[in-house]
Amino acid sequence: MAEAPNGTTFGKQGGDLGGALASEARGQLGAAAHEIKAKVGDKAEELAARGTRAGADTVAAIGKTAETLASSLQDQSPAVADYVRSTGARIDRLADDLRDKSAGELLGMATEFGKKQPLVLLAGAAVVGFALSRVVKAGLVTDKPNDAPSDGRSDA
Repeated sequence: MAEAPNGTTFGKQGGDLGGALASEARGQLGAAAHEIKAKVGDKAEELAARGTRAGADTVAAIGKTAETLASSLQDQSPAVADYVRSTGARIDRLADDLRDKSAGELLGMATEFGKKQPLVLLAGAAVVGFALSRVVKAGLVTDKPNDAPSDGRSDA
């Protein structure tokens, strides 16, 4: 028999009951953790799908812009217009492909491409990083008020 600090004694049944309660609590905690993990995974998939759709819509808008540009160039330079039109068609196909694939499939494709062409992936990342830094820098410059008095010092 086991004795508690207050002097109460427990027999074998008390120990079995405590073990059963602990086991049940572990089971409930594990089930709750599994449910939370599933909900987080579902939310992540939903957000990724939303981002993929938004990206596909953006790519499609670029394709439409290329088609509009090709139409305006048709009279001045038919060869350039044809090239821009074919590029716009390729961009439209890319947008359709983006809509047809899940975020997981796109990530898998990017991973495979990165394994096969690491230098191209690295160069692309550098170009994207440079472009983003220019966009951010341009945004910071335009956010400054133009009518603020100058004290003659440079902010650099």
